[in-house]
Amino acid sequence: MKILRQGLQSFAGHRLHQALLWMTATTWRGFWSGSISTALLQSSTALTVMAVSFVDAGLLPFGNAFALILGSNIGTTLTTQLLAFPLDQITPYIMVFGSLGFLFIPSHWRFLSQSVFGLGVLFFALGLLQVGMAPLVDLPVIQNFLKQLGDNHLQGVIAGTAVSALLHSSNATTGIVMLLTADGWITLPTALAFIFGANIGTCFTAVFAALASSRAAQRVALFHVLLNVFGVLLFLPFVEPMAYGLTIMGGSLSRQVANAHTIFNLLSSLLAFPLLPWSTRFLKKVLP
Repeated sequence: MKILRQGLQSFAGHRLHQALLWMTATTWRGFWSGSISTALLQSSTALTVMAVSFVDAGLLPFGNAFALILGSNIGTTLTTQLLAFPLDQITPYIMVFGSLGFLFIPSHWRFLSQSVFGLGVLFFALGLLQVGMAPLVDLPVIQNFLKQLGDNHLQGVIAGTAVSALLHSSNATTGIVMLLTADGWITLPTALAFIFGANIGTCFTAVFAALASSRAAQRVALFHVLLNVFGVLLFLPFVEPMAYGLTIMGGSLSRQVANAHTIFNLLSSLLAFPLLPWSTRFLKKVLP
C-alpha cells in the first residue's frame, strides 16, 4: 500500500496539494475532493495527516478540513472493493507490467507504473497471507479467540481497533478480515464488528501526527476519531440485521465484507455531514 501511495503522490506532485487547497474552499467541495483524493491515494490516513499538516500550517480552515475527512472515509472504500475481485491469476502480470513501466518509462508516468506494481504486490501479499495463516486455525488458542469474538461483537470492535492501529490502515485490516471470513474462520457479523473497529484504529496515525501540532490541527484529528466512533455507535446495535441484508444482496463472502465496509463509511459520512457546523462549535469548546 505504501508503494502504491508513493507512486500516486509522486505522479501528482505539487499539483495534488494545490488542487486540495482549491477544492476545500467550501464544505461540499471538501467532501467530494476528500472522496476523490482518497480513492486516488488509496489511503484515508495519508489524506487525514495531510489535512492536519495543512491546518497546522494555516493553509486550510479546520472546519473545511472536516468535510475533507468525511469524504476521505468514502474514498477509502475503493481499495476493499478492488480486493474483493478474484485477481490471483493475473497478479504476477500486474507486478511485471508495473515494474517494467517504472524501470523503462522515462517521464513522470513511470510513477503511475510504480502504483500499478504496488497494487499487484498488494494482491500477491494477501495471497501469501491467506496461505500463511491457514495452519494457525488449528491452534487451540486461535480457535478459542475467534470463538469468543463470535459471541461478543464489542470484543470484535476492540480487536479490529487494535489491529488497525498497529497496521496504520483500515484497508489492510479489512483485507485480513475478508480472508478470515472467506475461509470460514469468523462469521459475517463478527467480520462487521472487526470492520467497525478498524475504522477507529486507523485514526491513531493522525492523532499522533497532531500531538505536537497547533490546536486547530488537533481538532481535525479529534474530529476524525469522533466521526468513526459515531459510526460504530450507530451501526453496532444492528450488526445481525446488517449481516442478513448483506447475505440477501449476494456475492462472495469477501464481497459482502467489502460491501459492509463501503456501506458503513458511506452512511456514517452522509449522516455526519449535516452536523458539521455543530461539530465545529463543539470542538472549539472541547479544544479551545
